[in-house]
Amino acid sequence: MAGRRSHPGAAAGGLARRLRLSALGGVLSLLALTPVFAAQTVHAPSGQALASANTQQQPEAQPHTLGLEHWLQIVSSAARTMNYSGVFITQRGEDISTSSLVHYVVPQGHFERIETLDGQRRIMVSLNDQVRTSWPDYRLTLIDNQAGQASFPRLLKTTDGEVDRNYRMERSGLERCAGYECRVSTILPRDDLRWGYRLWSLRDSQLLVKAQTLDTAGHVIDQVAFTQLKINIPPRTELVQDSLRQPPGYAVEQMKVVPVTLESQGWALSAPVPGFKTVGVFRRSMSVGGKTSEVLQWLLSDGLASVSIFIQPASAMTEPVAPEQRVGGTLALSRRMGDSWLTVMGAVPERTLRRVSEAVVRVQ
Repeated sequence: MAGRRSHPGAAAGGLARRLRLSALGGVLSLLALTPVFAAQTVHAPSGQALASANTQQQPEAQPHTLGLEHWLQIVSSAARTMNYSGVFITQRGEDISTSSLVHYVVPQGHFERIETLDGQRRIMVSLNDQVRTSWPDYRLTLIDNQAGQASFPRLLKTTDGEVDRNYRMERSGLERCAGYECRVSTILPRDDLRWGYRLWSLRDSQLLVKAQTLDTAGHVIDQVAFTQLKINIPPRTELVQDSLRQPPGYAVEQMKVVPVTLESQGWALSAPVPGFKTVGVFRRSMSVGGKTSEVLQWLLSDGLASVSIFIQPASAMTEPVAPEQRVGGTLALSRRMGDSWLTVMGAVPERTLRRVSEAVVRVQ
């Protein structure tokens, strides 16, 4: 007897209900879909900073002859301004996933398409600041105007000297990666509030090919790396057009991100966390199945690492949330604060997250 097949609408409704459990649950679910260095929404380098990095970039740019932040601007600029495609593997703890990636600079702006190649099929298409995530098996699309999203192989999060104050760089020679000879650079933290990184970048353009997150003992916590990579390729017009076209018959849900101020939301830190500063505060609203829920997302960054603080009414939590959740080097700590539910998440040492969580206070 043939197996019973669920109606597409019912399947989409099942996934929609999972996303709708709470705005926070939906946000965390979406963030968990992205590669290691995209775990939190952050501001990409400004256009002026990228232009500056491009004008100063020279072939065979030597990381050790540049300031760390300047070099990372070049790395991030290469990821935004080059055309490339490939397959990359993401490892978080014991979890390993494989995805294909295509990145083009097209007349409309920056185009990117990422598709999972194992597990639940998922396709993320972005054009500039709009990200559209589709689940073909559920015939469901979630549209997110997630301004400033950064994904592998982009890396730098701020461009105002924070990186040099919080990290230092050591050159580690040359190694072959994804078929290319790459420069290996190790970025070491200046204190115990952040992890270190080991990066492999192309010798000429400095495009990031592989990245590892290192704990205080130098052990690899997370890593993401191209296993196949083609660079300087012409855009495939058909692929771009097909990817930007909304598939027929899909349910479409919306997530909107609106910048706000901490003052207007009534939150603050009672004590600063060394090296981390606020880089954005957003009100995220998610409409699924006709029901809208909201969560405040407060972003802190030290230039490389970032911490997201999610705050929403405790009454909106329709499912229990574990006080601690960990995937590889990414940790989430949750607790109730009066009438609000607070979750602090980041790929940073636990002591850092606890300092952030304990410093969050209500000011009105």
